Amino acid sequence: MKHIKRMLFFILIFQFQNCGNKDHPNYPESTKDIDIKIDFLKEGSPGFDFELLDSINLEVPGNPPLTSIQDLVFSQNFFLLLDRKQGLLKFDNNGMFLLKIGEFGEGPDEYAMPYALHLDEKKNIVYVADWKKMVILTYSLEGKFESTSSKLPGYPISFYKENDTLLIVQETINGTKEQPREVMISSLKPNSLEIVNKESPVYSFHSNFTTIHPIPRILSRVGNSSLFYMPIIRGEISSHTDRDTIFRKVDDHLLPEYLINFVGFDITLQLGISQIVMSDNYAFLRLIYDNRPYFLVIDLESNQPLIHLKKILNQEMTDEMIPRTFKGDRYYSIFRDRVNGLEKNPRIVFYRVP
Repeated sequence: MKHIKRMLFFILIFQFQNCGNKDHPNYPESTKDIDIKIDFLKEGSPGFDFELLDSINLEVPGNPPLTSIQDLVFSQNFFLLLDRKQGLLKFDNNGMFLLKIGEFGEGPDEYAMPYALHLDEKKNIVYVADWKKMVILTYSLEGKFESTSSKLPGYPISFYKENDTLLIVQETINGTKEQPREVMISSLKPNSLEIVNKESPVYSFHSNFTTIHPIPRILSRVGNSSLFYMPIIRGEISSHTDRDTIFRKVDDHLLPEYLINFVGFDITLQLGISQIVMSDNYAFLRLIYDNRPYFLVIDLESNQPLIHLKKILNQEMTDEMIPRTFKGDRYYSIFRDRVNGLEKNPRIVFYRVP
């Protein structure tokens, strides 16, 4: 039965491949099964012994109030923070506010819904993906508006640098059975902001159930492979599928690399992965089951769930605390504190995963 299911799955994969030459060579498949069992969520598991490295406190006099951090990019002497209400802000590495870059608005030099950042320090430029306007804007690191792209084929949600190519992950919305939603990845010429392969994106796939918008990072590089995560949203599990997939990108094609199987879950309850961050060794997942969040760490080398993550550095897990890659084996999380019932600006906490 398991072999029959796998054969059916690989047949369905062809529905997600839509670009490139159909006469492509046969690429080696490297599918690995990762089973997430309901008992793993219910049972206790050992914690990670995170090594605290440093932190940046953003609760500094004169700093604007930060409500929800959408994206962060780091440089040697400063970092850029994208807040959903404040916009794009520049800070020094002590957490002191330096300047605001760009403004909210509908003008050609303004952003309406900034969603992701990419920093090019060599050119002294920051790229801003505007989800609502479906464009890419660039600003100097001193805050001067530089340029804007033509309209993208989809709504941009993240950047990814692959060698010397800057990729833009996009989504379409309001999918129907006749015209399902699409996730596409187009390449961008950094100097001219010209969208390459605009009519036929680098690669894309269709799914009636795919929702990408809340996923912070669906592209990553693990070892020598570029990986792409295809999340599935479920209402009643029995009406959809009991697995998610992490694909490996080979040229202009996606091949299954990891199959994430959900075992023993109640088919009448909601199940889905709402966040995923991949690094060289681990995948950090935020799993929603029966309207409750669970944070899991998956070992990508042994292909198994490692721990049910409940705390980081003795602080209870929240959505913002899911580990995000900084450099190598170093990660960072957003920690929020309350004083007398009032929420303060968060801390950016850096640590090492053993």
